[in-house]
Amino acid sequence: MENCKLSTDQVVDILSRLPVKSLMRFKCVCKFFYDLITSDHHFMDTHYEISKTKTDCVLLEAGWAVREYYLLYKESSEYNEIGCIYLDIPTTPRAMWVKCCKGMLCLISTRNDITELDHGDYLIYDIWICNPSIRKVKALPSVTVPYRPPYNAFVLNEFGFGISNDMTWKVVMLVQFCSVDDFRTTHEMTLVYSQVGGDSWSLRQINPVTWCRDIEGQINDFYLKGRYYWWADRYARFLIWFDMNDEVFGTIELPLDVSIDSISIMNETIALLGYSSVEDSSCIEIWLMIENDNNTYWHKQASIDCAVNLDNIESLTPIGIWNVDGELLVSLDKTVEWDSDDSDSQHPERVVPYFISLDLVTQERKMFPVSKQRKSITMASNPTAGDFQVYNERNIDITEEWEPNIFIGDTYARVYDESLHFL
Repeated sequence: MENCKLSTDQVVDILSRLPVKSLMRFKCVCKFFYDLITSDHHFMDTHYEISKTKTDCVLLEAGWAVREYYLLYKESSEYNEIGCIYLDIPTTPRAMWVKCCKGMLCLISTRNDITELDHGDYLIYDIWICNPSIRKVKALPSVTVPYRPPYNAFVLNEFGFGISNDMTWKVVMLVQFCSVDDFRTTHEMTLVYSQVGGDSWSLRQINPVTWCRDIEGQINDFYLKGRYYWWADRYARFLIWFDMNDEVFGTIELPLDVSIDSISIMNETIALLGYSSVEDSSCIEIWLMIENDNNTYWHKQASIDCAVNLDNIESLTPIGIWNVDGELLVSLDKTVEWDSDDSDSQHPERVVPYFISLDLVTQERKMFPVSKQRKSITMASNPTAGDFQVYNERNIDITEEWEPNIFIGDTYARVYDESLHFL
């Protein structure tokens, strides 16, 4: 910095506009850069606010029986390519949930068989926080739920992950024990697991808000402006939210006359995505939530014709808004026939993941095939509790690896903003 002709403020401003990958290299330039990038929370916040205005990345959760997680991002606008980073999250004997807030992922796993918990057993969760952008991961102290069911039970779980205004990270857990023998016999609990300083975390029980079965599975949940949202039963037509500051719950009614296939975030507010059909035409409608004087109403932001002139398209599904310019990410499966001289070949068809990015203003459409080379971030070599190792990144050939219809069905995209934040 001694020979730099720019002022310190100018240098900091330039650095705050760079991608995380560049900053990870530049932190080795000098001690000033290192301290700024790794320890200055004001700089981290400034960088995050700038980077999220340029977001072209989503955390994609896909798969049927086994959930898989990917970071999809615009790798090259010139060549219409989507980069793909596969998050090689360790396979546990039980279940794994992944939540997202400010560029950090919260990984939650249970040590128990939640399909049938023996009476008198404690339910135990292992939790990790990781930031794929800066290649950091930390295991939190495990959580033992302070209740032992007096009967054999199966367990329903829902989780949220976010941060309060005083910069306290929190994991909220909605847990319901249901008797295997009598479904009407249940016990509900809501737990808040919060950071109290450094590596210390505290567990508190608060009044339960609802049965976990009221929430629409493990998709369409997200963090936004201090609240965590879950989509309740689609027939009940409401969102459940938890305020990370006041630690209270509330609900937001969804419009009765709007078809909802997915819920996303656009322009810092909640966006409903759904199909609408009139006679022989169909379109994707986007409705935004408007708050005014403590009143909430829904405004139709866009209506996009679903007609596509693409060969061999089997299905088209809106999965989320993925940048601030207002582009809708749509998944589709494009079938590629098996290339074989053997007419009796029993090989199945290959299915290559394709996406369409729809500009909500110009209606321009760009189709992107996922690159045939994808990067994989491996988070651990052994899936035992707390045994996470330093990340490594490698390129892997994905030819013939994709499961058919991997991005069709229970697929959900959460906007992912690169961040320098960590616990």
